[in-house]
Amino acid sequence: MKDGEIMIKEFVNNGYRYVLSGPSLKLTKVKLNGVDITKYLSNQSSISEYDVSKNSGRDVTNANGDMILNVINTKYRLDLVTRPLTEDELVDFFTEIRKRPSPIEVEFLNPFDKKWKTIQCYRGDRTAQSMLSYIIDGQLVELYNPISQAIIEL
Repeated sequence: MKDGEIMIKEFVNNGYRYVLSGPSLKLTKVKLNGVDITKYLSNQSSISEYDVSKNSGRDVTNANGDMILNVINTKYRLDLVTRPLTEDELVDFFTEIRKRPSPIEVEFLNPFDKKWKTIQCYRGDRTAQSMLSYIIDGQLVELYNPISQAIIEL
């Protein structure tokens, strides 16, 4: 499929009608070790920005009961959720993630300031669910349900 081209496939499986369409809305563009993986992502992907505090999240209050927050850094977590993937796409998606455990260089468009950000991350938990089989143009096609992969800044 070429950039900007829309793919729509309809099929019926066990009496249920499914419509697969793409490209879908994307939260951002994401590169892992320089490889653009955006084409695999769904609009369920998310980017979290969180503060690291001096007291490891156990910030203190003063005598007046005012909370004293000592933020020393801001970190990011990307929860990458794919669209349904074929077996080959699943392998391609995980290639950069599984190449080495840590660190993974991640580039993404930060939605909080609309600037490109490059961070060093480790991979978090991954999930893969069963496949859905259907026939298109007389050919059996199997898709994995959306995959979830956490990428967390070091």
